[in-house]
Formats: sequence, structure tokens, C-alpha cells
Amino acid sequence: MKFEHLVQINDLLHPGANLLTRNQLWQGLVYRAESPMEFVEHIDEAAVTHRHEQGIHRRIVMGKLEVIDHIYYQHELSVHYDTQPSEMHLGGQLWMKIEEPQEGALFVRFSYETPHPVGADPELDKYLSYLKSAWQEADIDTIKLIRQLADEGKLG
Repeated sequence: MKFEHLVQINDLLHPGANLLTRNQLWQGLVYRAESPMEFVEHIDEAAVTHRHEQGIHRRIVMGKLEVIDHIYYQHELSVHYDTQPSEMHLGGQLWMKIEEPQEGALFVRFSYETPHPVGADPELDKYLSYLKSAWQEADIDTIKLIRQLADEGKLG
């Protein structure tokens, strides 16, 4: 299954709004990767298990579910999550790409890819529809929290 949506960060038609810089947005997306408990309520444990030149590996525990992510950074461009498959999780990919069609007009494109087959089972399709909606809401909440962190002076 593939799912993609775009979240507007700065609306240049409303100059009174607090605009985020590309660097603040970038720092917020990295903070989400490295401190997921700040963004997701139901995480019991989270730890960065390895750092390397291109990003991090992390382990997240939610109840009995353990998730291993390999996360890759392209400075001020994208964050790519490669969730490893396990007995309890099929794995998948998430890309968060910063787009700027004109100076200051920032967007984040969230692109998901999972091994779930679409159209194979009506019950699975209902679940996948719910999953897409949950992802979209979580991504909007991510941007709200990044904006709050920037307003508090915690992001550049």
C-alpha cells in the first residue's frame, strides 16, 4: 500500500502568522525521529541504538510490540524511516520531504509505503483506510508540535 499527503507549513498569504524557517522545520523533523515519545503517546520505551553519518537506528516499544527503525537524514531535505519487518510488524517506509515551491512557502510531503496488499480483503481495506487517516492526523499533530517547539525557542 502507498499513501501520500502534503501538509502546508507556511501560508505566505497570511503574513501575521508565525512562519517557520526551513532549519526550524528540519530540526523539528529530526527531533521527532530522535525523541518519538514527545510526539506519540503510547510509546513505553524509545532509544537511539546507533548513530552513523547518514542518521540513526532506534528501538521503540509499545506494549508487546517492538519496532526497529533505520532512519536516514538528508540535511534540510528529508527524513526517511525504514521500519524493519518482524514477527509482529510487517515493516514499511516513511519519507518526510521538505518542499519549498517558492522562498518561505514550506510544505512537508509525507509518503508511506507498506507491504499490505490493497484490494485483497474488504476487512483489510477498512483497516488500511483507518490507518491512512491515523497517519494523516499524526502528521498534522507533528507539525503542530514542531510549531510549538519553534515558538518556545527550542528549534534554532
